[in-house]
Order: sequence, then structure tokens, then C-alpha cells
Amino acid sequence: MITVGIETSCDETSCGILEGRDRILSNIVSSSLFRHKPFGGVVPEIASRHSLEQIDFVMKQALEKAGVRLGDIGLVAVTNGPGLIGSLFVGVCFAKALSYQLKKPLVGVNHLEAHLAANFIGAEPPERYAGLLVSGGHTLISLHEDGQTRIIGETVDDACGEAYDKVAKILGLGFPGGPVIDRLALQGDEKAFRFTKPRQASPLDFSFSGIKTAVLYLAKKQRRVTPRFRRDVAASFQTAVIGWLVDKTFEAAQSHKVRDIVVGGGVSANSRLRQELQSRASGEGFKVWIPPLPLTGDNGVMIARRGLEIFEAGHRDGSALAADPNLTIKGGA
Repeated sequence: MITVGIETSCDETSCGILEGRDRILSNIVSSSLFRHKPFGGVVPEIASRHSLEQIDFVMKQALEKAGVRLGDIGLVAVTNGPGLIGSLFVGVCFAKALSYQLKKPLVGVNHLEAHLAANFIGAEPPERYAGLLVSGGHTLISLHEDGQTRIIGETVDDACGEAYDKVAKILGLGFPGGPVIDRLALQGDEKAFRFTKPRQASPLDFSFSGIKTAVLYLAKKQRRVTPRFRRDVAASFQTAVIGWLVDKTFEAAQSHKVRDIVVGGGVSANSRLRQELQSRASGEGFKVWIPPLPLTGDNGVMIARRGLEIFEAGHRDGSALAADPNLTIKGGA
């Protein structure tokens, strides 16, 4: 089965082609990030216009690199949420038209679930696992067992990636904040500043708005924000945030008696997070699944992988498939 995955949930426009469950034939991504940098964040209208301009070109590139024709496609999978409504609308309309033209089945995919499924390209998923999803718009912990998915912890305010972006803006580091803070943190003193771990009603929930505000107050106290100050704040901020993520993820795995931890989302590219998860897992007898760097961000091949899983479970969508910017994880295959 040749599956094409179409992803346009935010600022990336991507088409990926997957043969079976294991063989990536192509994974083309066109990012509009350069268009958003002057504004310090993603501008929805710019993102949707970029997807509209690029989707046909990206599909043609994906087919060419994969060495397949349109007629070879057996399944069309597309992100239908969550995300920016304009961007989602472009991908869903394109996928529905493609499915109709080819007379091939169509499935809608929750791209949050797809981020975790990126780990299972070329590997069989564990029967039970805890999922950690960390991205610019979402931070949550999920429990996967008996073919069902249940959210057991999530952020009550900012997402982790959003906090990185806001702290980077406070420090004058530009957008996006994740990569630059990750890089500067390697050069700073992680003990220079101490940030208090927030307490939530639910022990597995997260909050990142407080640490963002704490960084803002630190910056306001400085007469001049120096390169050293930026490095030390970056290191201290990253140490605190990654520590919270890792602690709560392992707490979730231990309390629900699972030995596999599956990680996904753009922040899973963070070097400190990958290092801390692997180090703690090896010391405590867990197995951590982290996707290769090219599959950490939004991409089409992860949509194809999750879409194939949904299709094999017997689900189909049709012309009524709609973009849903607030789509939630509902559980099940």
C-alpha cells in the first residue's frame, strides 16, 4: 500500500509518501517560517497563504522523489486538526479533491497522534506506553493501552514550545526560540538562576506561564541584557523546563506501570530533553522512543503512518471531512 500524507496544520506544508508501514519514499516540507520571523510569531494568514501557494508544488516534488505516479497511491491521509483553520482548510480540501480524483479512500488524522506515530515507522508499537507530546502549541502526557488513548496530564496555560518562544523574545533572541535557547544553554551556567517548580491540582499537569514571567522580571532588573546574562538565563530556564517535563513523564510511566515512553513534537528535537530522557530511562529500566530529527517537526510522512493505522482499523472518511482547529485526542485506533 502506498500512502500519501498531507500536513498543513500550521506553518509547514508537507507531503510524505510511505510504502507499507516501514519504508519512507519521500517527505517534502516547505516551511513558511522565514515569513513569520519579522513578526516574532506565526501569522495565521501568512501561514495559510503559504500552504495554498505551495501544496501542489510540494505534492509534485514528493511524487518525483518517491518515483511513483498518482495512480500508484492507495490511500490519502490528511491532517484535519488541530491547528490553524486556514492552513488546515487548504490541506483538507486538497486531500478531498485528490481522493475524489483517484477514487481512493481518505482518512483524516489528528496530527498530535501522528507525532507519536512517527516513532513507529519501521518498528512495531508497544502494547502499552506513556506518550509525551511537546510542541509549540501543545504539551501533554497520554496513556495508550488496549487500543485506547487517554490524556492524563496537560498544560494549563502556555505550551512548552510557546514558553521557549516568549523567553527568547524577552531576551531579544528572535523567533523561533527553541533552537537558539537550546544552543545558548550549552554555553551558560544552569545554576545561575533558580526557578520554582509550579504546583498544579493534578500532579501530571504542567504550567509554563510562571517561568516566563520570572524571566521577564529578571530581564527588567538588568540595566543591560548582556550576552552572558542571556546564556545563563537560557541554561537555567532550559534546565528547569526539561527537568519538569522529564520528572512528570517518568512519574506518569511509573504510576501507570508502563515501561515504554514515546515522545513526539517539535520540542523533542531539543538536545537536553533527548539526553535527559535517554539517561534516566537507561538508569531506571525504561525504553524511550524519540523520532529522528527530520521527523520531530510537522511532516507528511507521520500523517501517512498514522493514517494507515486508522485505515487498517477500519475507519474511512469522505467528502464530509472537515478541518477542526480544536480537534482533540479521542482515543481508539
